[in-house]
Amino acid sequence: MRVSRRAFLKAAAAAAVAGRLSPAALAKLGSILRGEGDPRVIWLQGSGCDGCAISFLNSVHYTTVDDLLTNTLDVEFQSNLMAAAGDLAVSAAQTAGAQPGYILVVEGAIPIGASGKYCSLWTGMSMHDGLIDFAQNAGFIIALGACAAYGGISAGAPDPTEAKGVEEILGSDSRLINVPGCPAHPDWLVGTITYLLTNGYAPPLDAHRRPLEYFGRRIHDNCLNRRTYCGEGIFAGQLSEDGCMEFLGCKGKHTHSDCYMRKWNSGGAGEYGVNWCIGARSPCLGCVEPTFPDGMSPFYAYLPAQKQGEDGTGADKQLSAKGMVRSANPTVASRRVPNES
Repeated sequence: MRVSRRAFLKAAAAAAVAGRLSPAALAKLGSILRGEGDPRVIWLQGSGCDGCAISFLNSVHYTTVDDLLTNTLDVEFQSNLMAAAGDLAVSAAQTAGAQPGYILVVEGAIPIGASGKYCSLWTGMSMHDGLIDFAQNAGFIIALGACAAYGGISAGAPDPTEAKGVEEILGSDSRLINVPGCPAHPDWLVGTITYLLTNGYAPPLDAHRRPLEYFGRRIHDNCLNRRTYCGEGIFAGQLSEDGCMEFLGCKGKHTHSDCYMRKWNSGGAGEYGVNWCIGARSPCLGCVEPTFPDGMSPFYAYLPAQKQGEDGTGADKQLSAKGMVRSANPTVASRRVPNES
């Protein structure tokens, strides 16, 4: 599936002006995109909801998905987007997989129960076997979404299909980049691909193989609610109420991503989105973390920071010293803050 370079380079130029892409990197990216053939992508979908593919279709900040598909990337196989079906689609995937150097995007978990029969790419090819086969010639492997990265919802207890994340199948692999989320933000994927095309190697990653640019900061440390309410000890007593939502199950102290800045539903090129979970007065559920969902459950119950061995500083410890907290809703009884970060 071939889809123009002009708008993508225009968006990259805007990123360069904003300091997110150096002029030298922009020139290199332009050279790459003017070379022989577009960067090739094979996108496999395993056990999941296709939510990350749908999220990708909402790409706007760096460039729109139609421009990516028509002018920048050569997506050889993606079952939601390609016009081909049946044997023609399978043939396209197999032909592309025989030529080394493509970017392999994996969406959804990989069930290994019943010899992989719980999830098939097509007749005679389980998701597990397909991952093994297509990983061999991949230049880079992007595990997109919580399910592909760490198992996610698909691997939640009791996990009858024995669903696994990509790393659990392939083991330690320097080509692997985890871009988690439920779903993953489109900017995280497009920005990661841009980095790969520009530099030819993986971006700086954290211990869980996530790009530090997007997953290097803790939600709680950058949350507007923390700055607005935590110092005053104001905690929401119910959903949609003003106040810190830690006692309603917010997992911001356990979660690392830039949702607070990037938000969702961008209105145009170079613009961040209009809202995010906490902005909509709903708790962060920690969907980008390896322990999601089981380690973040129950979703709407308080999770002590000590449970994951985390330590906070500053306003958190000052809040602990206050001892008592008050709700923004005067009908909600005060609660005592445990002595934690």
